[in-house]
Amino acid sequence: LHTHHSTTSKTRKKRLGGSQSKSQFDDFDNIQELDKNKDWTMLLAPTFLGEPQYQNGKTWLIFPDLKECELAKEDWAGQRYREATFTTIEAVTDGSVEGGYDAPWGSNLMSGLSKLMGGEDGDAGLLGDQNALDDLDTVGDANLWLVIQPGNGGPVEDWVNCEKMALASPETPMVVINGALDKVKGGFYPKVFFPKLAATVDRFWKKFECTFYLKPFSDKGVYGWLYRVYPEPWQVVWENVTPDKNGNAEVEYVLVDVLDERPSYAEVVSMLVNASQNKK
Repeated sequence: LHTHHSTTSKTRKKRLGGSQSKSQFDDFDNIQELDKNKDWTMLLAPTFLGEPQYQNGKTWLIFPDLKECELAKEDWAGQRYREATFTTIEAVTDGSVEGGYDAPWGSNLMSGLSKLMGGEDGDAGLLGDQNALDDLDTVGDANLWLVIQPGNGGPVEDWVNCEKMALASPETPMVVINGALDKVKGGFYPKVFFPKLAATVDRFWKKFECTFYLKPFSDKGVYGWLYRVYPEPWQVVWENVTPDKNGNAEVEYVLVDVLDERPSYAEVVSMLVNASQNKK
């Protein structure tokens, strides 16, 4: 969880994130990841609605595509969720920002095909139901944007469009949920192949503050986590797995270090290796 604009005990014998969280031994496919991020955001959004400035559609739920927006409206039909505005990155940027929406390759073809198949009845809904989109002109300007998983598992143009949104409305706070900003800021996408995305990194994405972070590590035979909740410091947690008296695996979470600055990948691994060796 990144946004623009605790004391921890030494040892924990429970899974960080709760009993239903996945460990580094599990894999999420892209659909599962989108579903989890969508559902988490739907639970987050109502927590803002106690404040008048976030009511009456002023909290925008910005989905990566129309189908995700449609599914969210179907799955979360309660009135408390409808206090928010349901929309997409394309709907926010198309026609309302300088340069318009940066469309991913092939999307115009699919959109055109959907309209052609719909004929007199309108869009056939190949990319999702247009009726799932709330009317942005009716609700007026947003006071909060919650952007759900842009770019990660989808088109890189999502990240480019997020910057366009922010430039068009610089006073609106933008919160990005699982947008894989480590990839964006860390140079995962080569500038020679993704020049537009690369241009956004220093001037936009590196200005984001990480407000909640939980990353599993599995390297050199050790397991652990890098964890942070803003404004607390960064915490490195070693995952020590030992057999209990019945021979079943017991997981012990041991706080290894607390740091003001985020450690690098290599530094975290080194800390975990040292913790494992010192335990023996």
